[in-house]
Amino acid sequence: MRVPIESSEAADYARYQLCKLAAAATVDIRAAPGSEDGSLWGSGFLVAPEWVLTCAHVFVHPDGWRRGTAPGELIGVVVGGRTVPGRVEYSMPSPDSTAARMGSDPEARDETFAEAVMQVGPDLALVRLLPVGAEGAGVGVPGGEARYGLPYPALSGAQTGAQPGVQAGVQPVARPPAGSEPVWLGDRYDDFLDQAVLLSAPGRAGAGSGDDVDAALLSAEFAGRNGQQILLGTPTPIRRGASGGPVLHLGRGEVVGVVKARYRSGTGGGTAVSLDELHALSPEHLLPGATGLGPEPYRELMRLHDAWHWYRHHGIDDERTSWTDLQRALGPARFGAWGALDRLSALWRLADLPAPRDPEVVERLVHQVLDIQGRPLGARRLRDWRDGHGLLHRHAAPERALRDMLLYLKLVTREAAADLEAGARTAVESLESWVAERAGELPPRQRQEIRAVRRAPVSVLVTFDKLPFLDPAAGSVPRYNWTVRRGYGKGEWEHVALDQSYAGGSFEEAEEHVLQALAPQLLGADAEAQTRVRLEVALPEERQAHPTYRWELPASGRATAGRPPAGTVRPVVHRDAARAGPEPEPLWRDRWRRMSRAPRQRLVRAAPPGWGRGAGDGGVPVFCHALGDGSGRAAVVGQLLDEGTAVALWRAGGHRGEECGEECAAYHAELAALLADGAGTVMRDLPGRLHEVRREALEAGRGCAADVILFYDDADDTIGAGG
Repeated sequence: MRVPIESSEAADYARYQLCKLAAAATVDIRAAPGSEDGSLWGSGFLVAPEWVLTCAHVFVHPDGWRRGTAPGELIGVVVGGRTVPGRVEYSMPSPDSTAARMGSDPEARDETFAEAVMQVGPDLALVRLLPVGAEGAGVGVPGGEARYGLPYPALSGAQTGAQPGVQAGVQPVARPPAGSEPVWLGDRYDDFLDQAVLLSAPGRAGAGSGDDVDAALLSAEFAGRNGQQILLGTPTPIRRGASGGPVLHLGRGEVVGVVKARYRSGTGGGTAVSLDELHALSPEHLLPGATGLGPEPYRELMRLHDAWHWYRHHGIDDERTSWTDLQRALGPARFGAWGALDRLSALWRLADLPAPRDPEVVERLVHQVLDIQGRPLGARRLRDWRDGHGLLHRHAAPERALRDMLLYLKLVTREAAADLEAGARTAVESLESWVAERAGELPPRQRQEIRAVRRAPVSVLVTFDKLPFLDPAAGSVPRYNWTVRRGYGKGEWEHVALDQSYAGGSFEEAEEHVLQALAPQLLGADAEAQTRVRLEVALPEERQAHPTYRWELPASGRATAGRPPAGTVRPVVHRDAARAGPEPEPLWRDRWRRMSRAPRQRLVRAAPPGWGRGAGDGGVPVFCHALGDGSGRAAVVGQLLDEGTAVALWRAGGHRGEECGEECAAYHAELAALLADGAGTVMRDLPGRLHEVRREALEAGRGCAADVILFYDDADDTIGAGG
């Protein structure tokens, strides 16, 4: 979809200011500081704090030999008016492959250097800016003082490692060099560029502050595509050294490509690399000796980019105009009610979510939003949630933009919530809250459509409630009723089966009915969550030692399906049926949250007379004594629950005597070794870890974990009233 160029005075001024920001972010790439080679190699531009994007062929000399890419070799980057050291960390393709494609002997080449460059693809490289040494001699000293900038303690999701002035536990993002900041990278999959400008490095040390904009700009028009190369038409030849500079889309106020090469000398026009090629960035492109961006470099780079721009707009250097300010000033919203500020807020929140389990999930969600199942969308390399946002820009209708974007984001939260960790839960909730707030502008029917999207289930809960009366005809035998619910986290439950009788039944009768109702609910939840969900069983205190992990449930819907013990198929945990209410009682809530904050838990042997009391915030009591019916110790469980115990381990068949034997010591030692895995136990990992070791023990028919019950009562996910 072509984007019209707004011609108002305000829009013209905004475009000029965007050109200034892009020019300030554009850098010279040269030999390392202090080198005798003073020639300009090419251009590049900041895409995230400390990261410069350029072309891979910039690091091949016209004579065909590599430069600046050997292990430990540094380059010079003129940025913000000063030369700072840098290191080439990623190259697409590799430096050797780039040199080989361009030809090692210029005299033997049939084409010009510019034509040889056309053979290189995708032709992208990433350079990391390094701190300047303490003497300021231009020597890169990783970990030294960052002379070109300071860290921002408030920014999340960035470089790790302690830095002065950064509070503990906060991941700092380095400030870009003074007078410059990263460009805004477009995320859209458009085929048309309309009017654009090319920016190139000033070509002299001491320049590049963004003030001399006209010298760095060259207007261009979209002239077609050749694969992933963008063909550009320019009124005058592209200047030497422009390779690696940004292509700025004037209609949208974002960078959409990287200048690659000019046509033959004396003619205008040339080519650029589409930013779509950056999606292919992977660890295989990391150069020897480089530290890189981790196992998902593309995702991490865009996370740094999006986090920087959000914080830049919301409070950092308030007196300076941001990219988002200028994008909003270009004219009316280009995409219906979904504006530049919405995009900024959405991408910042998406940056903190866990990565998609499978890249196909992103395209599936976009198909679902657009209701075009089975129709190819034509996009390449959907690596992250951000890519789905960009894909919708191409295919969604402007009049439905707000609905489509919010529906996509709500679907993303459902997918991300299926595998939550502590930090990810906060990120998902932040995105959900923001979507709910923005959905207030939608018509009622579309608002309801957004609200109707719920998370995939994370658990199935069975509750056995002891009835408060006795049936005289039953000879004072306790009576129970039951319910089965799907759990979606944070106290959100859906009743799917329940006891229809008034008088209930014995525990054995209730259990029999539960097993009949439970299997289809578990299989259905598994299918929706695309994983084995956790089975949670809420029991009265006198039934807490019941071996629910041995429940034999069909493994599929087939008539001849096997019936393995539930504990070999999925995590199984117990909860307290008496903790029923909309809010957790204070002792339980405080114990749970103190344990959650402890970095690791330790297993504490529980024995009379203390029974594990005083274990501390990170202590998990472990019982080897019998605690079930007939043991005389049901009151011990009640006392522990009254004191707020949230996590504990006990045996389904513990010993009845007060004194422990040698086998108890061996039991505790073996269990601690299995669950701690040599490094202590993380509380949120306990259900899954116990499931693994119990499955091995049950399949082998021996092992201490075979009869262990995990009591795991999440005070942040209360089961609520009403069973």
